[in-house]
Amino acid sequence: MLPETEVNERARYCYCVFRQLNWLYGNNAIPPSQYLTYLKKSSLGLAGDDFIMLTLEEATIQERLEQGLQSLLNLYEGFLHALCEVLETDMEAVKNEISPELLQRLAAEMDVDIG
Repeated sequence: MLPETEVNERARYCYCVFRQLNWLYGNNAIPPSQYLTYLKKSSLGLAGDDFIMLTLEEATIQERLEQGLQSLLNLYEGFLHALCEVLETDMEAVKNEISPELLQRLAAEMDVDIG
């Protein structure tokens, strides 16, 4: 089993990915055709994640890009909940371990201002 510190690190990462994908999905100013372009701006390296890119490329081929992004959101939310269960904590506690500056930067990369 992984040490608790590594599980905690993975939970924070999954939270950041989940939030960034959620900001992208919720930004009505960004058309689905631009999702891949925005993911390339992610400091989390989301454009370099083969699974994420293959999922979205397949969704693009099927002309269901929004659904592809939604499925990634659901997946990362599920990962986060599972990690929270292991850590015996909740998403709010994971969020509180992440600096507000990092969250603001991640939001800004998706053209979202969270103040």
